Amino acid sequence: MIDYHIHTLLCNHAVGGIRSYVDAAVRAGLTEICFLEHFTLDRTSTAHSMAPGEVPFYVYAVREMKEAYKDRITIRTGLEVDFCPEAVPALTEIIDRFEFDLIGCSIHFVDGINIASRRNASAIPDKDFDALCRRYVERVRQMVETPFFDVVCHLDVIKKSGRPLPADVEKGLAEVIDIMAQQNLALEVNTGGLAHPAKDYYPSEALIARAVTQEVPLTTGSDAHKAQAVGAGIPAAMNTLRNLGVTHLARFDRRQRILVPMDTQPTPQESQ
Repeated sequence: MIDYHIHTLLCNHAVGGIRSYVDAAVRAGLTEICFLEHFTLDRTSTAHSMAPGEVPFYVYAVREMKEAYKDRITIRTGLEVDFCPEAVPALTEIIDRFEFDLIGCSIHFVDGINIASRRNASAIPDKDFDALCRRYVERVRQMVETPFFDVVCHLDVIKKSGRPLPADVEKGLAEVIDIMAQQNLALEVNTGGLAHPAKDYYPSEALIARAVTQEVPLTTGSDAHKAQAVGAGIPAAMNTLRNLGVTHLARFDRRQRILVPMDTQPTPQESQ
């Protein structure tokens, strides 16, 4: 099993250092993990992200863990980048300085509103929430049409507060998946929503099924912000994917995608 979405205290809204997450992953029986630390150059969300000057420390710290645990688990280094169209050239320049395995991209802020915050979303009236969802879809569409990254993270996270999405928003997200297929992007099945009011994967099973139909590669991630959450929901997600006919998952090594059979349990040494 793989967990390709793990955060640490470096993102300023998670707890625990890198080693604590690795130890938790080993205890959970995971074969491979990827740290996907938050990174943004959008001033709206810098409080929830590493600063550019912290990126070298992060990369080298994960590299130390890779070496220390190489006989027990495969560890990957990645970033979850907040999409900001104006910042793409600067983001790309920073990304290219380091040997990352995976770059994920997502949207947390729309019109200055943190749409991934349950508190913020719950306070928005229904009619305004629907309008916000539509603007979110527009931003996501723009994001997948600017493919400087590898994986789309928590595609429908705007449903985090548990409110149903308007039908046209669901349709818009399905169309986004079609664009992802054209752009050769992978989709994350994020299990973090199982512990949120949404009580669902990000994205929904219907959108995952659309991705399967469009042959969009899939990977799995817990979006852990504490060590105890590493691997949470991944076994259930694997069963869901099998029921949808998925046979392979995407793994990444130096940003090269590798499709491996879901039931294969690679040894840590395999990809070192």
